[in-house]
Amino acid sequence: MLHLKFDLSGKPAVFISNCKRYYNGLSGLSLYRNPPDQAISLAKLKEVLDLADQKYQDAVNFDRVQILLRNNAFKELIDMFKRIEAYLQLVATEAHIPELAQAGIIVAPPVMRRKKAPSPATS
Repeated sequence: MLHLKFDLSGKPAVFISNCKRYYNGLSGLSLYRNPPDQAISLAKLKEVLDLADQKYQDAVNFDRVQILLRNNAFKELIDMFKRIEAYLQLVATEAHIPELAQAGIIVAPPVMRRKKAPSPATS
């Protein structure tokens, strides 16, 4: 199973630009063109992304209420991207890695953890 990741950190301007980049990448991704009903549609993602962008624009004057509304919209957007990430991890194979990378999705190698051998008992 592939480990996929969206970079959803940084200042609000960076966050919004990354989300827009990921949306554009998902729009061209064949794996996500016709997601099942349980997955988040591109139309719904675009709607929430536009709302978050509007809330970001409204909060540039440092109005505390607008900042709270922006942060709530950002949380909803982060939740959506995490759900998309989980769906893509289920359906993506290694053959999809170039397409995922082209879409801007970070494909991390799986973390292999070594089992520690029990240390010999000392008496």
